[in-house]
Amino acid sequence: MKDKPEILAFLCNWCSYAGADLAGTSRISYPSNVRSVRVMCSGRVEPSFILNAFMNGIDGVLVSGCHPGDCHYISGNLKAEKNVESTKKILNLLGLGSERLRLEWISASEGRKFANVITDFTSQLKRKAPNPLENKLKVKEASKEASKEASIKREPISEFIEKTNIRLCLECGKCSSSCPITRMNPDFSPRMTVKRILSGTEGVLLDDPGIWTCLTCGLCEERCPSDVHYVDFVRACRENARLKGTTETCAHKDILIDLQRIMANPKINQKRIGWLPRAARVSESGDILYFVGCLPYFDVIFNDIKANSIETAKSVVKIMNRVGIEPVLLRNERCCGHDLYFTGDTENFEKLARLNVNAIEQAKVKKVVTSCAECYRTMKLDYPKVVGDLNFDVIHVSEFLADLIEKEQLEFPEVFKDKKLVYHDPCRLGRHMGVYDSPRSVIKSIPEIDLLEMERNRENSLCCGVSSWLNCGKLSKQIQIDRLTEAKSTGAELLVTSCPKCQIHLKCAMNGELPVKRSKINVKVYDLPVLVEKALNEKTSKRRK
Repeated sequence: MKDKPEILAFLCNWCSYAGADLAGTSRISYPSNVRSVRVMCSGRVEPSFILNAFMNGIDGVLVSGCHPGDCHYISGNLKAEKNVESTKKILNLLGLGSERLRLEWISASEGRKFANVITDFTSQLKRKAPNPLENKLKVKEASKEASKEASIKREPISEFIEKTNIRLCLECGKCSSSCPITRMNPDFSPRMTVKRILSGTEGVLLDDPGIWTCLTCGLCEERCPSDVHYVDFVRACRENARLKGTTETCAHKDILIDLQRIMANPKINQKRIGWLPRAARVSESGDILYFVGCLPYFDVIFNDIKANSIETAKSVVKIMNRVGIEPVLLRNERCCGHDLYFTGDTENFEKLARLNVNAIEQAKVKKVVTSCAECYRTMKLDYPKVVGDLNFDVIHVSEFLADLIEKEQLEFPEVFKDKKLVYHDPCRLGRHMGVYDSPRSVIKSIPEIDLLEMERNRENSLCCGVSSWLNCGKLSKQIQIDRLTEAKSTGAELLVTSCPKCQIHLKCAMNGELPVKRSKINVKVYDLPVLVEKALNEKTSKRRK
């Protein structure tokens, strides 16, 4: 560790910053390795701010505010306490350690306490290993060179226009009449975006807000008579826009995108399998690997809406164990990189792809099972573009379960509590990859289940309203409420999906204040593996031969 580890301190304007100022004016000695950032309230310090500090090579972060009960904004410091607690859990998952983050209450009169906190924190950090994340500021020039190299490798927009058949657009308007965004906001139109791009320069193309508004759900492609590959075109535009310096801020202050960039660093050594049930059986080697994805992180970040994302992973492992499979789990598995790929950060996406593929190949598995629709699409369709042909098969958990049921390796009890349910097709699993039947066959195999269908299903299914964390806002909420209303109108007691993000977005839509009566949209939302594990109950299944 450096002689003076770098500390970034977020200090409340009313108390902690004044306390730090008092320490200075009183000539109280403390280490000079701290950089202070004055904020109006400690509650305004988002987890993304803290993660960004670590991404820039900071060794420790201090968040300090008024004592409880003294906050000028009533409960800001309580929000800070909640943010710091969740960020500590994320730091532990990343393997950085929660000890690098500290929360202290320091009043304007406690200059001595501020000095003592900095002295003690510095001493504590000296005993830890250095922050493995590189300082962005020190590698700025190297990043510029990498971007230049990447831009040389990327095809120019003119070639993508030809490859994606954009010039074949007939201006029939079927894309815009189908687009879920256009239905809510007539100012957005895939057809008009194409028209502006074709009639303008590359600068017009890269500055067009339409390339960031698009959900990339693929519904327009499903209806297009000219075979225009609009999703690929939008993704290519975002990639080129990013290389030119144009980006879009994602939801939750970019924390989910930043996590993926942190995981793209090969020096990170995560501690991400603490969620495993005590009785679970997993292996270091074998034929089948379960790719968990970002579920452990989702469980922390979306705890306020009780997303319970990690229940999906627990259910998958329990089901596999039930049929005699002890899946391989990667202790340092990275995010698949889907969101980086679709927001134009191809450089870090490629790093994640190579890290994951190398780890999977070292495990010598034959098959990778994923419970995330985006992981499935990314690994099966996009990884080969980076690393070439894969030496293993990639299947979605719905396909895996359907195969077990077809071979009569799973048996269900005769009664299931929630009898009527409806299935929501995730865009990445359905329109992107053409997987419609396996989730339905799994659900239909459960006795006493009445599988209903929404009016918009299969290739006509409505998106959950958010893609790559880009579009989370008023329009997304309207789309989600529309989808939940459609599900509720079928008479279903339960909505099942095969994508953890769809589950998060639909649950989030039911959280807080609503523009409609809650009774019109209130429905239980389950991920498919959770439904299956729940339906299995304690019934003994046939073991895998």
